[in-house]
Amino acid sequence: MKICFILPGFTRTPIGGYKIVYEYANRLSTSGNQVSLVFLNNEKMRQFGFPEFIRLIFVNFFTQIEPRWFLLNKNIKKISGQSNNFIKKVNNYDVVFATGIQTVELVKNNFGNAKKIYFIQGYENWGVTEEYLHNTYKYGFTNITVSRWLKEIVDVYSEKSSYLLKNPIDTTIYQRKVNQKDRTPYTIGLLYHTEKIKGVRYALAAIYKLKEKYSNLSVEMFGMFPEPKNLPEWIHYKRGATQKETVNIYNKVQVFLCASIEEGYGLTGLEAMACGACLVSTSYKGVLEYAENGYNALLSPVKDIDMLIKHVSELFENQRERIRLSNNGVESVKIYSWDETMNKLNYIINK
Repeated sequence: MKICFILPGFTRTPIGGYKIVYEYANRLSTSGNQVSLVFLNNEKMRQFGFPEFIRLIFVNFFTQIEPRWFLLNKNIKKISGQSNNFIKKVNNYDVVFATGIQTVELVKNNFGNAKKIYFIQGYENWGVTEEYLHNTYKYGFTNITVSRWLKEIVDVYSEKSSYLLKNPIDTTIYQRKVNQKDRTPYTIGLLYHTEKIKGVRYALAAIYKLKEKYSNLSVEMFGMFPEPKNLPEWIHYKRGATQKETVNIYNKVQVFLCASIEEGYGLTGLEAMACGACLVSTSYKGVLEYAENGYNALLSPVKDIDMLIKHVSELFENQRERIRLSNNGVESVKIYSWDETMNKLNYIINK
C-alpha cells in the first residue's frame, strides 16, 4: 500500500508530534508499505530574507538531510512541498494523512482517490478561528485523535465518530534500569521549553523554592533551546539530549516534574513513568490520558506552584510512597505499546 504523511514543514529540532508521525512512518514502511513524507515548508527560512530561489535550494536540501535527531528508514521518501509538481509524486497514493491544521486544505483539495485521514494531536486553534478549526473536523476525513478530550471535541462537529489512538512509547527502550531506592536523593527531571503552554516558569518557581528546603536538591533538565541565562550550577542542562540520554535522565531522578498548562498528550511524562521516575504534574487535559492522581502520579491544579512543591516534598520524604508510585507507573505504561497501536492503525487504514 502507498501511504503519505503531509507535515507542515521540516524540523531540525525534536518535536513530540513529529516524533509520533515518524514512528508510524517507520513501522508502516517496515511492514512493506511504500511510505512518503511531504513537508509543505511554506514559511521555512523566510526569516533570513534570501531571494526565493536561494530559499528553495536550502529548503529542499534540509528536507533531505533532516531529521537528524530521528532515524528514519532509508526507503521512506522525503519530498518538499516547495518543489515543482510535488503533488504529482504522491497523488496516486492509497492513504494520505493530514497531520496538522496547516495541512488539511491541501489534503482536502487533492488526492481524490485516496483514503484521507486527519491525525489530530492537539486542539490547534493557533493562527485560525475556532469556527475554521471545527469545520476541518467536518471535511469527511477519517479522524484519529490521540486523547479522549480531543475525541469529545472532534465528535461534536464530525459527521462520524473519530477513532481514539493514544500515543504509545517504545517500552523496549523506555525502561526502568535503576530502582527508586538506588537513585540519588532529592533529584528532579524537567523538560525545558520556551512555549508558555508548557508551564516551565511554574516548574522552575517550584524548584527554586524546593532548593531552599532541600539544600542537596539537583535538577536534570533537557531540551532543544539555548540554556536559560543565569542558570545555577545545581541545575544541569543538556541541550539536544539524545533518546539514550533522556532515558538515562529518567532513570537518574527520583521525580519528573511537569507544569504544563495545555497539551494534547504529553509524551515526556509517559516516558518518565516507564523509566521509574515518579511523575509530579499539573492536571492538564493530556496527562489525564495516562496519569491517575494518587495511583501512578501526583497531580495538581494548573499553575498551582505550592501544590507542586507539596507533592515533590511528600515523595522526597517518603521512600515507600516513591517506590509504590514508581511501581504503579511502570506497570500502567505497559499497555501503551507500539504493537497494539499498530494493530489499531492498520485496522483503521484497511477498514
